[in-house]
Amino acid sequence: MRQNIQSAEDAKLRTALENMRYKECTEDDIAFLSSRVAGDPPNQPSLCDSKFRNVSIITAWNSQKDRINELGSQRFSVDNDKKLVEFFSEDKWALSESTPLNKDHPKKKQMSSHVSQIISQYDQDILWSLSPHASDHIAARLDLCVGMPVMIRNNDATELCITKGQEGKVAGWQDGIGSKGQRVLDTLFVSLVNPPTTVNIDGLPQNVVPIPKTTHTIPVRLPNDTIRHVQREQVNVLLNFSMTDYASQGKTRPYNVVDLGHCANHQSYYTCLSRSASAEGTVIMQHFDSRKITGGASGWLRQEYRMLELLDEITLLKYEGRLPGFIDGHRRNNLVTLYRQWKGFNYVPTRVPLKIAWTDSDPLIIDNALDKTEWELVDKKKFKEEKRKSDLAKFVPAIGTKPIELAIADTNIAKRVRVDNAPEHISKLIGLNWDSVNYSCAYDALFTILFHVWLENPNRWNNHMKNFSPHLTLLVKGFQQVYQNSASLENARDRVRAKLTEHDKIRYPKGPVGASVSDLAHTMLGTAQDLPAWIRCCDCGAKVPISGKICHVYTPVTTHSTSVSDWLSRKWSTPDLGPICSGCNSLVNGQWQCDTPPKLIILDIYNQPIDICHTISIKGNKANSKLHLKGIVYYKNAHFTSIIVDREGVLRFHDGMKSGLLDTNGIALSTCTSSALANCSGGSACLAIFGKLL
Repeated sequence: MRQNIQSAEDAKLRTALENMRYKECTEDDIAFLSSRVAGDPPNQPSLCDSKFRNVSIITAWNSQKDRINELGSQRFSVDNDKKLVEFFSEDKWALSESTPLNKDHPKKKQMSSHVSQIISQYDQDILWSLSPHASDHIAARLDLCVGMPVMIRNNDATELCITKGQEGKVAGWQDGIGSKGQRVLDTLFVSLVNPPTTVNIDGLPQNVVPIPKTTHTIPVRLPNDTIRHVQREQVNVLLNFSMTDYASQGKTRPYNVVDLGHCANHQSYYTCLSRSASAEGTVIMQHFDSRKITGGASGWLRQEYRMLELLDEITLLKYEGRLPGFIDGHRRNNLVTLYRQWKGFNYVPTRVPLKIAWTDSDPLIIDNALDKTEWELVDKKKFKEEKRKSDLAKFVPAIGTKPIELAIADTNIAKRVRVDNAPEHISKLIGLNWDSVNYSCAYDALFTILFHVWLENPNRWNNHMKNFSPHLTLLVKGFQQVYQNSASLENARDRVRAKLTEHDKIRYPKGPVGASVSDLAHTMLGTAQDLPAWIRCCDCGAKVPISGKICHVYTPVTTHSTSVSDWLSRKWSTPDLGPICSGCNSLVNGQWQCDTPPKLIILDIYNQPIDICHTISIKGNKANSKLHLKGIVYYKNAHFTSIIVDREGVLRFHDGMKSGLLDTNGIALSTCTSSALANCSGGSACLAIFGKLL
């Protein structure tokens, strides 16, 4: 408390605060605090009292603070018969290069989805409707009149008392017209309330300071809970009919109105109530939860308080020159232990409150009291490896189970090692053997290509392929077992095939009957959620959704198209009459774009005279995504074969009926024309698989 005098009621408040600090309020403390709750009885304080009329209310939530400020400005206008003037911010979308993701980590950036800074009127109205807490406490709209209480929100000029948290009243303003015809503040003149020093600026009354508008790039949380970054130009003040417990720290308030309803703990209660200069000037708006200030503080907090009291005593003795020279150290544990060795471990300084004083039954114990370990830079990789070994040492494997260390090691290999460093049993030429009992050529051709795509980067393809379908998820689990040498590629195929047969016996039969590789591709990859597509409006930069979606499996129609790339370019483009942009009401045409372009696409091209390109491109939000040809499935004489494009860009032929290995006599993809890829050994191309290099 900040007191000049102390009445009997002030003494009760002081005692309640001392106990509250340690969460040990008594019944008398609770009774006294309850007597300061606003109410109608004569002995209760009243919020209708004129001395509390325009006092800023301390509350815990920013959302409540903003709402109280909004209602307070309307009431202030009515009470003083003054018209409110609305001042709006000047906003632009922030571009990515100036958008910090986190104030504590300024090097981390979040890419903005806006390529233009222009904000449509629809979006601007939404931004102006938001409360300050949704826009980093820089107001989109300020409703002001002369005399209205405000709080400065930035340390603009400490020598002029223009500091964050300084309170004041509106003395006047200079304004102008913004880009959308709105009224904007250029400079706000604020009369400071109780500044630390008297401020005199030429041409202005005493303690009146100018607050000019400034520009900040801020994250704004929209009503749908998404975050957009905005470059906002506004005078950095807020209305001051309410403040949070955090903002109230360090203030002395002759009249202190607090709302404890949403205070999280006894420390928040203490912060709010200790701002009071007197008990008479303290008003609690509503009843509070006494459980938050009773029952005692946690053990770690009591320990912290005890340590701070000892350090306070050591600092005082050091300042007065009464501390022996051998009591010295750079760590507080060392310093406190040396002090206790000098004074005795049961010594308690006279200034330590009884609530946290230590005794024989409740001693002060400090772990690692004399820590002589030298500082050193930690090797992160070595530290993580040692921690992993330490954690593993705590576990004992059950009888008959695989030791956890080996299991983790296998998992790490499967996740991190690329195909270049694959285990010895994994060959780049591995493929599937044909099942002569239950014809499997359709599965062999497609699954062999998918296995070699997955093998390029198991960790990343695991995360991506699991989102397509349960059947592909099962296949990927089989790939992992093949990688770990605990199952064969044929085992993985047969498990998936059994599930497919269970799912649809007509399309995926057993026995000497073939299946359609086209149906297989659609079932394995075509059931994933398609990716929404949009087009960028050239006029205002807005993203305009379109009805079409980018899929993972396509069946092209080759009208007017000679190649896969040409057909996809036509497919991913709007017709002559495109959608309407909601921002500027203009027609939008162009190529489709996707926030997260697909990493795997299959083209179903059987019996279509279409050339197979080496690469295809998808237009993304930040950059085009290039997909490379990974393999082709061919059909001839009721039998499916395939070619696989390995990481060196060499074509490897695979026919499971002849061998479970790929042909070693491959040819470079770069030497093959797009038209030549449409046929192989008399077989016609059925599927073309394209994937991204991960």
